Amino acid sequence: MDILTTQYERKDMSEKPQKFNKKNVLYLVIAGLALVILILLVFLMTRSNSGATTAETGVTVKTSNGASSSSSTSTKQYVEGKDYTVKYSNDGIVAKSSIDEAMTATGVNNYDDDMDTSSDGGNLAKIEIFYNKSDNVIVQKLYKNGYKNNEPTMINAYDLSKKKMVDGNIGRLYYDNQPLVYTWTNNTVK
Repeated sequence: MDILTTQYERKDMSEKPQKFNKKNVLYLVIAGLALVILILLVFLMTRSNSGATTAETGVTVKTSNGASSSSSTSTKQYVEGKDYTVKYSNDGIVAKSSIDEAMTATGVNNYDDDMDTSSDGGNLAKIEIFYNKSDNVIVQKLYKNGYKNNEPTMINAYDLSKKKMVDGNIGRLYYDNQPLVYTWTNNTVK
């Protein structure tokens, strides 16, 4: 069957349609990939500009090596020498490891928590640790911010022999006239 395509030309419709050549398939694949990439870029741009805001949630602190670090207020990193000072005065009295063991067992060696002024933080101004050699006991006197008349807010005692906290009232006999072996001071207290 012949069809008149123009007024002077006839086309035979019984012929099979012409197949795509390889060049046309390549152009089609490239156009499809370009369309997919364009759609992904538009999606990412609209998603990143969807009204999201950023807020600073922490305080930037200079660390001892001069680098800045940013953290949330609950995990602020305090710097020894600037924010607090530690003094061991235990030479020949008790091993530093025994002091550290007692501090770990009673939970007062977490300086970030000790300085935290939130309702669940330690909010401490000072920690004094005494060693009672005759009972082999570490006595910790904890002073909260705002303490008065050099009276501790709380007194803990840790028995190094039994590896546990001393139960009951910690009387003056445990720490009076005993050597002060450790002092921690919060330098941010005004």
